[in-house]
Amino acid sequence: MIPVSLYGIDVELCEQFYEKLPELVADSVDDEAYANALFSIESEASIEHIRVADEWASNSPFVWPEDITNEVEMTLRTVNYPDVSLLEHLMTLDNVDAARVSAWMHFSTNLFPLYTQAACDTLTRMGVPTPFHPNDIASYGLYVSRIEGLKMYAPAAGLPEIGLPRSRMLQLGLERFA
Repeated sequence: MIPVSLYGIDVELCEQFYEKLPELVADSVDDEAYANALFSIESEASIEHIRVADEWASNSPFVWPEDITNEVEMTLRTVNYPDVSLLEHLMTLDNVDAARVSAWMHFSTNLFPLYTQAACDTLTRMGVPTPFHPNDIASYGLYVSRIEGLKMYAPAAGLPEIGLPRSRMLQLGLERFA
C-alpha cells in the first residue's frame, strides 16, 4: 500500500526508481568525505555536529554568542523526526536556510534527509509535487515526509545494505535518477 505522503505518485516510475537505486548509489560507499563526517559524530546532537556538517558542505563556520549557541544546541536536541516545525526559528539566523539546517539535522541524527533541488525535482517528476524553497521550512517538512514515504514503500530489495543512512541513499538516488 502506498503511504499517504506519496499519494499520486507514478507507481511505475517509482518501481523503476527502486530497481535502479542500488546501482545509483553504489559509489556512495567510496565517498570518504561524507563517511568520515558522518562517522565522526559519536554523541547526542550538539554544536559540534553543526561544525561537522558545515565543514562537509563547505559552508563557512558560525561564531555565535553563547546564548544563540545554547538555543541552537537545545533545538537540535529537541527536534523529533520527522517533525521539522521547531527548526523554523533557526532560519532567522544569518546565512541559515532549510538546506543548511537539513545538513545539520542529517549529521546530528542520521534520519533527516539532505534537502536538495535535484531530489525535489525528481519527486515532482514522479507525480508528487515537492517544491524546493530553502527559505520555507514547510517545504522541507513536505520533502521529509516524501522521503519517509519512500522508506515505508520500499520493497525489501529496494534499499541496498551499504551502511549509510536510508535517507542519504534515497536522496542521492533521487538526484541521480533520470
